[in-house]
Amino acid sequence: MKRFILYIFCGISLLHNTSCTKNYELYNTDRNGATDGDLNYDNLRLGSLISQMQVKMIPSQNLAENADVNAYQLMHSLMGDIYSGHQGASNAFGNNGVNNTTYSMTPEWYGSAFAYTFQNEMAPWYNIKQSAAKVGAGANSTYAVAQIMKVLAMHRLSDIYGPLPYLNFVPATSVPYNSQEVIYASFFAELDSAIATLNKTIQITQQQSSPSLAPYDLIYRGNLSRWVKFGNSLKLRLAMRIVRADAGKARLYAEQAVSGGVLDSNDDNARLLTDGNSTINPLYMICYSYNDTRMGATMESYLKGYKDPRIGLLFNQGTGSLSGDYHGIRNGSRFNGQAYSPFSTLNVTAATPIQWMGAGEVYFLRAEGALRGWNMGGMAGSLYEQGVRLAFGQPLGGTQRAAGDASAYLSDGVSTPAPYVDPLNSGNNAAAPSTITIRWNSAASFEENLERIITQKWISLYPDGLEAWSEFRRTGYPKVIPIPAANNLSNGQISTSLQVRRSPFPQSEYRNNSTNVSAGVSLLGGPDNGGTPLWWDRRR
Repeated sequence: MKRFILYIFCGISLLHNTSCTKNYELYNTDRNGATDGDLNYDNLRLGSLISQMQVKMIPSQNLAENADVNAYQLMHSLMGDIYSGHQGASNAFGNNGVNNTTYSMTPEWYGSAFAYTFQNEMAPWYNIKQSAAKVGAGANSTYAVAQIMKVLAMHRLSDIYGPLPYLNFVPATSVPYNSQEVIYASFFAELDSAIATLNKTIQITQQQSSPSLAPYDLIYRGNLSRWVKFGNSLKLRLAMRIVRADAGKARLYAEQAVSGGVLDSNDDNARLLTDGNSTINPLYMICYSYNDTRMGATMESYLKGYKDPRIGLLFNQGTGSLSGDYHGIRNGSRFNGQAYSPFSTLNVTAATPIQWMGAGEVYFLRAEGALRGWNMGGMAGSLYEQGVRLAFGQPLGGTQRAAGDASAYLSDGVSTPAPYVDPLNSGNNAAAPSTITIRWNSAASFEENLERIITQKWISLYPDGLEAWSEFRRTGYPKVIPIPAANNLSNGQISTSLQVRRSPFPQSEYRNNSTNVSAGVSLLGGPDNGGTPLWWDRRR
């Protein structure tokens, strides 16, 4: 056991080049060290890289100088988490809010996701690919799981920037950019290949799980059947993402995904369990140690307006003069220091699990597909209601308690989002962002029911702000309270009403890969700024 733990530690510590080369002699002259023969034993070489990809998918390692926490803050907390309206920044960061929160895009912030994801997802995937080719058929299922995780990581990155150096990726080389349309086509092909491989492995072995993968798989413990469901669910998510760009392919891929079997219950949810020690939920430190994030104003509006029982499971009431109620921060608020610290903190602990995808999201995707007339295995209304029930039934927040029965909530056809009131600055007050109700209305228009579906999906996605931001850009829902127009510091690059559509490419790409990133900008179809829509974000 001691040797096994050391190997896993070595595997998930591959922070720079995805092989145990840092302190290599230390690890390999010790009697507990991992020799090359050891690495080829019991799937260790490939399995340890699987573990690395998983703990880095959403940065969660407890490292020196809080490296992963800081990466999460730049990749998520100060990007998708605020752009989606889930959270609000409670720190002005020393410059009175002249940063991403007011659309004055900060290069040191918006470039982080690019470098981190290529280093910690694409590079280990490449090593798995190279090693699996040498191992042969015995590594097929491990490589298939790596393929699915690669698509998960890279769709999130492409949904931030658009075009990427993707198809011909080799670490430490200058790689040409591909358009987002080409990248998404590759995603679907890669998912199909991985799912077929896993199904074939299950059929040949007559086993639902892989004993060689189980010790390293921190999500499903080697359960290949659940990886098939996850792969199909991811395919469904991406199919819906491209519906405005290519409705025909979107329908084809979505119906294929549902037919192949998707996440169906909360037991299927893809979650990384953290221990609060070697792995942590980074939001805990960002909220409580850094004091940098709080509930968002849009989240307050919907949860309070709907009298949503999940509010206390996801957030805490304010402190001091704001105690006794929940208060969110409107993004784009200008203030000094941390004046908004008394607003509602996140209900999260260092050991709160990190969810990649849940069955509730899948039911909302199916509900939207059914609303569009696709074969999703049910009617839109019933699929929508099951999505809400699953969202209420999954463990939430720091207590990991479920909200319970959703029947009363689903029958509410009256409650609507509440107006937003900033108790510190009335200039930030905002009218209710929407009049959408909860109860399904089969007689309503397509747009009304689409807003209904996406609004509930948006609540259930919390705290996955990147996915929520993508859905907001794709659909326009939920209606997110914009930043105050006077505080839009983008010099006309970003519309206050349309809000941020993407992040600019990192400055490091212009320094180190200038020819290729310039080609990437041409593939983008607009200037390299936060106001240019992505390929799937354009109406056709």
